Amino acid sequence: MKLLSFALLFISSLSYAEQFQAPLTHTQWQIIESPLECILSQPIEGFGEAKFIRRSGENFSLVFTSSSHPAIEGDAYFEIAEASWQNSEQRQLLEKLSTESNQTEFRLSGDLAKKALTRTQEGQFPTFRFRSHSSAEEISVFLSTVHFTDSLPAFKQCLANLHPDTFEQIRKLTVYYSLEGTTLSSDAQASLIRIAEYLKVDNSIKGISISGHTDNHGRKRLNVPLAEARAIAVKNFFIEQLEVAEELITISSHREFKPAQTNKTKLGRAHNRRAEIEVFK
Repeated sequence: MKLLSFALLFISSLSYAEQFQAPLTHTQWQIIESPLECILSQPIEGFGEAKFIRRSGENFSLVFTSSSHPAIEGDAYFEIAEASWQNSEQRQLLEKLSTESNQTEFRLSGDLAKKALTRTQEGQFPTFRFRSHSSAEEISVFLSTVHFTDSLPAFKQCLANLHPDTFEQIRKLTVYYSLEGTTLSSDAQASLIRIAEYLKVDNSIKGISISGHTDNHGRKRLNVPLAEARAIAVKNFFIEQLEVAEELITISSHREFKPAQTNKTKLGRAHNRRAEIEVFK
């Protein structure tokens, strides 16, 4: 009854706006859970959807999306509407943003999005207000809180279990070797462990390329096997210590022919004694 009276309150106090909300008796919250992405979304009839979302390595966000109500160039507002029992028609502004013509996705990120989640849990209503090409009136969209607490525990558990790295963060990594060395340092091993841990949660990975390199010091007959041995050291660590499938891995060696930095300085040569790892989807 309180939710119904709240809706009526908005209709009377904001009659100048075209409003959208999920039906009070059929509000749905949908959860997508994975180690790389957590989404808690609500379809909003006639508008599109709103969703709380976080992907690994990215900010927490509240996103309103509509394919049928593209924005005009101007201003839009993320707000919090009070619960009906608070007997207030006021809205608390979270953020004002500029919209581009035909924009259909509107995002609130970081701490403000987390605040919107908390306020939803408390029974208040995150809203989004903007002007659209599709309507002469201002459009106002607000989330229904119905059934929200039923879905919230699973969503929070998903957030707690998100993998710390994104694909872009592990896609290219480099490990370095001591002079004439082929032994992986503790830092190098930590980099390889990051890749292997990511492979466990992303089944779209198709391959791993490892290339071995040397600086330009030393004899050719020594640098040829040295560059190859550095690539092999990475491959063997993946397979033997981290249980990465051997068929995913290809290796190559390039001696000093692809320097990362100049070979004219000690620091530059240290950066050239390396193996480069690239992960492919």
